Amino acid sequence: MRRLAADYTGFFHWLYERWGDIVYFEVPNGRHCAVFDPDIAEEALGRNPELFQKDTPAFAFEVIQSPCLARTPFGDEHRRLTDLMLTAFTPERTEAFRRIAVSEASSFAEGFTAGSTVDFRAEVERYTWNALTTSMLGAGSELGPGPGLAMLRAAKLSFIVFAMPGYKLIRKLPLPHDLKARKAIRPLDTAVYDSIRKARDPDSRETSLIAHFVQATERGESDWSFSSDSEIRDEAYAAFVGAWDPAVHAMAYIPHYLSRNPGVRARLEEEVDRVAGDRPLRAEDLERLPYAEAVFNELLRLQPAAPLLVPRRAVQDTSLGGYFIPKGTLVDVVTHVMHRRVDYWRDAEEFKPERWLEGQACPRGVYKPFGIEPRGCKGIPLAMAVCVSGLAGLARKWRLEPESDELPADGLEVGLLSGPIRTRVVPRALRLQT
Repeated sequence: MRRLAADYTGFFHWLYERWGDIVYFEVPNGRHCAVFDPDIAEEALGRNPELFQKDTPAFAFEVIQSPCLARTPFGDEHRRLTDLMLTAFTPERTEAFRRIAVSEASSFAEGFTAGSTVDFRAEVERYTWNALTTSMLGAGSELGPGPGLAMLRAAKLSFIVFAMPGYKLIRKLPLPHDLKARKAIRPLDTAVYDSIRKARDPDSRETSLIAHFVQATERGESDWSFSSDSEIRDEAYAAFVGAWDPAVHAMAYIPHYLSRNPGVRARLEEEVDRVAGDRPLRAEDLERLPYAEAVFNELLRLQPAAPLLVPRRAVQDTSLGGYFIPKGTLVDVVTHVMHRRVDYWRDAEEFKPERWLEGQACPRGVYKPFGIEPRGCKGIPLAMAVCVSGLAGLARKWRLEPESDELPADGLEVGLLSGPIRTRVVPRALRLQT
């Protein structure tokens, strides 16, 4: 526990380097099996999802009361909810999400002042929050990121409690972070219920995520029906939590990796300039920015938002990778290790976005920033739109220089990052002249 608490990702690298592809260990909350091999991970989570059910502590989403897709056990209900989420990303709705992302990215980039020093993490939180809440609720929702920050912190603190001795007793207590989150989220609740009401208007032309949840069954796009507005709210919140955290985490590292790799930065700027020229970025431009998308993929490879996927619990005695796995064991798939294994990745520790433009960047199954099917992230089109738009918008105007050479540290904030990321804002034209 001391080693785990002192260096979360380093602990799992130590396990892999000392014992190999699959390692058993114990902490106070039970038995664990850490998996560092993509084939073993696929065996557990992809081919046998009914044997390894997602293990999310009930109190980790205290503000989300309904089971929702994130916590529904594998089976028919999970399949139907998955179909509901997948049908949210029709070409028409995806195009609408892209327009929102590009518009917010333009405001994001315009909000910086030349020569200033900003907390880049806070700036990214606001940008991604605005883009995602507008996609979720529709236009006209003017809410700051406070409610989302409270919700995410409550979830992460609850996962820490889950690893402590006596967590079953602790979980019954009214924990301060849960109480704070419930209070902070009330303005967002009001906005969500208002969005639900608008989506029920027969003349509604909304393309928001909530509008899809309200209208999908009536339109024949899904056979899932919510029993109450609170269930719609909870499903939207669960989707939002799953989208916001990775987006903030990946984008927060942009100043560090681009300033350390000037060749990558120059190639990114050249692509954005060539595609957009002097005009504003458009939604259709996103498909013409393969290098920007490659930069985002490489950020997620080296700094996955989930260093290990949400644990799955063995529901019966079974085997995995040729080893006996007792009932109740938690299986941890550690993406932070798999994404850096030198036997799978050429120049594994180097930031090389071009690897994603050279065909198969790595053997199939090694890259898992969005999880493993059937529980993989369904909102990848939205995440890509938000992050690629934000990256391109910044590259058009600014070169961001972090004040510290140290990479942001993991912590309890949104995106797993603790503390501000102090960053100098340098205009591209000025930097090129000097």
